[in-house]
Amino acid sequence: MGSTGSGHFSDYSGSQNSGKSGGNSGGSSGTDRCHQAFSCVLEEVAQCDYFSSYGTLPAIGTQVEIVLESRLFAVDTSGVTIGALPTRFNYLAACIADGINYIGIITRSSTSPVPSVSADFNPQ
Repeated sequence: MGSTGSGHFSDYSGSQNSGKSGGNSGGSSGTDRCHQAFSCVLEEVAQCDYFSSYGTLPAIGTQVEIVLESRLFAVDTSGVTIGALPTRFNYLAACIADGINYIGIITRSSTSPVPSVSADFNPQ
């Protein structure tokens, strides 16, 4: 798998653009990712408290929210961890620090062949 950058530091957010390409500086698209809804498949579901405690997964339609612990986790309304967010969503830590909350619902839940949970999230 390859990447799609130019190989320059200006591909990364926060870097200054040299002005040669005429695009946004730092590879920025000009959109505020903190205020965008998103979907994801949670990671480490079998190792999280929900599956370990109950031996099952939350039902489709269960409300969840994102919390920042050692990493970003989806938790149920009681605060029980269901799964970790993929690292590509690490930018949400800064959004949460700025006071944005992410509430979602479970859209897929399966124990076979391995425990797996998907969720849709919206910023609040």
